[in-house]
Amino acid sequence: EGPALMFYPRRHITTQGSTVTFQIVAEEVTSLMAAELHIEFDPSKLEIISISQGSLFQNGQESIFSYDIGENSIEVLTTLLSSSAPSVSGTGYLMQIEVKSLQSGSASILFNGSDVFRDPDNNQITILEKINGLVAVE
Repeated sequence: EGPALMFYPRRHITTQGSTVTFQIVAEEVTSLMAAELHIEFDPSKLEIISISQGSLFQNGQESIFSYDIGENSIEVLTTLLSSSAPSVSGTGYLMQIEVKSLQSGSASILFNGSDVFRDPDNNQITILEKINGLVAVE
């Protein structure tokens, strides 16, 4: 039961050197106007190949999507700009992350706990559940 923030799929099973794609899903949100995400990963195990905006804030609306990739983290800010429809409700993709597996074993890609959802009045929306991602290399 939401609101929730999760990696989809939760786990990829792949081979070393392969690239996999995760979607970051906002699930069962009400009046979501903005999301600030803080994602961490082990740079010795995973390489971030690309990041792109998901469809949740793009359905015919103006939005901002910005991100910064650090040594072992990704910070993302995405928000709606539309005054006619200042928020969205329901479930949808906030963003997509393409990662490359660098070594065998398991590698987590996870929310660091300081992620925030906001409504049109800039009030924080409590995220009830967060589900991290896992890349398992065989």
